[in-house]
Order: sequence, then structure tokens, then C-alpha cells
Amino acid sequence: MKNTLNAEKLANLVRSKRGNRGLRETAKEIGNVSPSTISRVENGKTPDMDTFLALCEWLEVSPAEFIQNTEEEQDLETPEAIAIQLRADKNLDPAIANALASLVKAAYKDMTSEPEYTLEELLAGASSEDFAGEYDWGEVVGEEIW
Repeated sequence: MKNTLNAEKLANLVRSKRGNRGLRETAKEIGNVSPSTISRVENGKTPDMDTFLALCEWLEVSPAEFIQNTEEEQDLETPEAIAIQLRADKNLDPAIANALASLVKAAYKDMTSEPEYTLEELLAGASSEDFAGEYDWGEVVGEEIW
């Protein structure tokens, strides 16, 4: 099993959390990370271990969130991507971020699952207005039986 750092995911979260604040202001907030290092990370470069851990602490995201198995499918599902963004938002209390992430996952699951209906349920919902009557399909062409 080969694991690698998902530098793109890290870059997106750092860029998102920094917002429109300057690199120097953000570097000062994180501590022990230079503005140029933040810029390199935002451009997808892999940071050293100390910088990576400092960024994870600043993002309030577990370092494990950025480790990916390169032998498996790497696409992140929408609810999980939203959950990561919520957990990275320093303006949200972690308990609230987790609660919102759970709500998003539940809503997404409900939204994407197709309801199953029985024939009886479908017919019970139909009225005579749903049926327009007979249609003239034209002359018989072939061996159709009407």
C-alpha cells in the first residue's frame, strides 16, 4: 500500500481559510511558517513535516485527512468535501461544524437516493386527468395486432 500527501486538498483548504487576508498576516497567525512557504503550499507544493503539522493545527484538521492511498479511488465525495471545509472554518465551533457536516451528509444521502414505489402506490396517486384518452397512432405498419 502506497500513501501520499494530497497536496491539492491541503492547498485548497489553506487558500480557502486564508481567504483575502495577506500571506504575511496568515504566516504570523500560524507561526513558524513563512509567507513564501504558504504561497508554495497554496500552489500545490509539499511542505516539510513541521510545516505540514503546523498547517493542520491551524486548519483544525487531522493530518490523516490529507493522506491518501494511491492504489484506491481518490475522488472525494461532495458531503465529505463539505465536511472538511466546515471543520477547517475557524469561525465555527468544532461541535457545530461536526453537527452541520452530519446534517449535510444526511441531506445529501436523502437527496441522492431514489424513492421506491409499488405499482399500487403509483396507481393510487394517478387520476383520470393523468390519462388523455385514446391516441391515433396511424396506419398499421407491419404485423402489429390492435
